[in-house]
Amino acid sequence: MRTIRSFIFVALSWLSFTAEVSALTTEMNKIAVITGANKGIGKAIASNLATCGMFTHVILGCRDEALAKTAVDEISSTENACNVSSYQLTIGDNKSHASFCSAIEDKFGKVDVLVNNAGMAFKGSDPTPFEKQCKPTLDVNFRGTVAFTENMLPLVRKGTDARIVTVASYTGKLSQLRSKELQNKFSSSDLTKEELHKLVNKFENDVLTC
Repeated sequence: MRTIRSFIFVALSWLSFTAEVSALTTEMNKIAVITGANKGIGKAIASNLATCGMFTHVILGCRDEALAKTAVDEISSTENACNVSSYQLTIGDNKSHASFCSAIEDKFGKVDVLVNNAGMAFKGSDPTPFEKQCKPTLDVNFRGTVAFTENMLPLVRKGTDARIVTVASYTGKLSQLRSKELQNKFSSSDLTKEELHKLVNKFENDVLTC
């Protein structure tokens, strides 16, 4: 009888241990995606996530594949870095969005953290007139980022306690708008996605027609 009780105790202990390991493995199997991560802030974010001990894989979404490979090699060589890889991604290019998301789904099946860091800006010394800077800037920083995020949502929804973080420039302050009415519209908690698109489109149209 004592032998049977001992066997049952060992069996239950093993089952408990297996369940704990399984839960821990599931919790630790976290995937992070950072866009625009081959240099600057994006690369620093990717490096920190890769070495924080919370992720099993960190993925760099980069437009330039050569720079992406260099960044992956550098981050991977950092002490305690998890698995790091990169996939080609051009924000604002819908085909690139779809290809990236398809590759991530096939390889990982989910995303636990998405960091929208990719963006573009004309340098202050750039002679391009503001009206010609407007559309390409909005196509990447707003329309492209929104479209890519929507493509990624099904994968993020499969993540464990998933998060989306969008990096913004300090130059994008609502205080730049002279109209208090517009400031209130942009910051309203009732603002819908459709209304936001209309506001952005109106801004672009005003810039091109003024």
